[in-house]
Amino acid sequence: MLQPSPNRDQIAPLAMAVAPDSTISTKSPQKTKPIHNRHKLILCFGTCGILITAIFIILLTIGLTLYKVKEPIMTMNSITLENLSSSSTSSSLNMSVVADVSVKNPNAASYRYGSSLTSVYYNEILVGQAKAPPGVAQARRTVRLNVTVDLMVSQLINDAQFTQDLVTGDVRFKSSTLVGGKVKVFGMVPHHVDVMMNCSLTVDVSTLSLRNQSCWQHVWL
Repeated sequence: MLQPSPNRDQIAPLAMAVAPDSTISTKSPQKTKPIHNRHKLILCFGTCGILITAIFIILLTIGLTLYKVKEPIMTMNSITLENLSSSSTSSSLNMSVVADVSVKNPNAASYRYGSSLTSVYYNEILVGQAKAPPGVAQARRTVRLNVTVDLMVSQLINDAQFTQDLVTGDVRFKSSTLVGGKVKVFGMVPHHVDVMMNCSLTVDVSTLSLRNQSCWQHVWL
């Protein structure tokens, strides 16, 4: 018995194997690349931090050694007496003191100072004062400060001790020279440096000359 032939429309074609699309990945997205970039950033920032810290330590070491602010050295080179008369009466006595002072700057940076002030005292009484102009002491250089102080002898006319010193031939004075300035570390950070030199002077009235002197200095950093 013949069986009816199947309808072509009812015959389903065999499923063909579909090649996987090369542009479509079935794998899970890789996350290793962002993690790798993050590690690079951390390494970069860490290296920069180490370099900055090393540079800071080097600069600090240089600043504490080479650029450490040192005390300027003030020296009284000479003192000259002018217009000194040998009269035994103080009313006819005129005197000028010419001080030759040098300031040595031992620092690696220049020392800029303002007007220096020199004062002369007799028995703690101010009898003369003068200023020297401001200037600059270059690194590891010495500058000279010459100042002339006219003594106001009229203030000592009624001083019995001064009259007695004139008779004995020795008159003792004290002088004080103050220099204030700044040293710039690395050319940026100013550091105040003040120097004061005090001297004891003995004038020989008979020879119209300076018998002896002794000086010492004090520095404020």
